Amino acid sequence: MKKNFLYLQCCIVAAGVLAAGCGYRLARSDNPLLSSMHTIAVPYFKNKTFEPEAEKIFTYAFVNEFVESKRLQVVSEQNADLILRGTVKALVEDTIAYNRDDKALEYRVDVVLDVQVEERASGRVLWKRKNFKHGEEFPVDSNIVFSEASKRIALEKLAADLAERVHDSIIEGF
Repeated sequence: MKKNFLYLQCCIVAAGVLAAGCGYRLARSDNPLLSSMHTIAVPYFKNKTFEPEAEKIFTYAFVNEFVESKRLQVVSEQNADLILRGTVKALVEDTIAYNRDDKALEYRVDVVLDVQVEERASGRVLWKRKNFKHGEEFPVDSNIVFSEASKRIALEKLAADLAERVHDSIIEGF
């Protein structure tokens, strides 16, 4: 009986070790339109909102995503094979949670972007998304510095999430 229990424990441990070592990931398939493209430029996004520095937040996030992925080297516009252009079209804040005194506890910021990638030499648009939407929640309180810092963090996270989604769509050809 003790021998069977020990055998069972060894089998469970071995199965756990094997399962931990057997990871899987999706096969990467590059966009065939990018086969001869090696560089990309990301000029400052246009900001059609009243949110100060929105163009900086989104431009930085998109540049950072391409730099980290290393699939396309980020270069200046005149040296690029591709140019990614973006416009922050709308940025809307809504209160989503209140306390007992009807004071806001949490906001949601929603952004709408237009993004496109064009071949620099020909100007041909290879990839385009209009009205690309995403949102993020953030806490607020009576301290305006805290609330503005929370909003900035939410915008940076939102921009990074959108940059990753756009990057993956461009690279994988979706």
